[in-house]
Amino acid sequence: MKIIEVGVIDIMLSLKCFKDSLKKLLFSEIQKEKIFQINENYQDSEETTQDSLFNDIETLRRGIKYETYYENWENQNFKSLLKDRGCLELKLVYGNNVLSDSFGFRNVGIEESVTKCADFNFRFKSIVVSEKYRKIGVCSCLLLKAIIVVLENLSDFDVEFSLVNTTNIDIKNKFYIYNSILPDIVTKENLQYKLFSSVNRISDLEHLRKQYEIKLNRLLAKL
Repeated sequence: MKIIEVGVIDIMLSLKCFKDSLKKLLFSEIQKEKIFQINENYQDSEETTQDSLFNDIETLRRGIKYETYYENWENQNFKSLLKDRGCLELKLVYGNNVLSDSFGFRNVGIEESVTKCADFNFRFKSIVVSEKYRKIGVCSCLLLKAIIVVLENLSDFDVEFSLVNTTNIDIKNKFYIYNSILPDIVTKENLQYKLFSSVNRISDLEHLRKQYEIKLNRLLAKL
């Protein structure tokens, strides 16, 4: 009799887990549909590179501008980044000076992700800064701004960010450069990453914004 009872309990628990997983999946899909209905009027026009998600009034007032180049030319806005393989290139500009040569990130999907459990998974591509502006925080500002904007606009989702660290800087621990932003490491694959849970979104954003403000102030002081 006890064996039968245990078996019934196991089945009930399995059914509960299945129902919970199904609920989470359905909720996720519903939320994704809401995301894909984002108002597209935040961008001045399809031809402009000045995306208001990345450029608030205070940022522009300080002489900083983030130029955005979405890979999907037919859909030049944030929601195109949420499609599988969606990609965004960013340029950091101060006045008339372009500080970064190459920076972008792609929606790699769950198969290429590190943790295999986030709703959205983004990987930073090659990061190249103009020689004149190296070692003053350009990369950190780009990384932080990208992460902040994505997390702000995907508030109900778990989001993973990762980076293949290919830095050529002569330093004992090359992971140290971005360790405060992407602290988790897969040494064999030269990967740094962080899974941002939706549960911690408020505290994560608060911490990231403080980091960004510090990095940006240091950058502006050196320009």
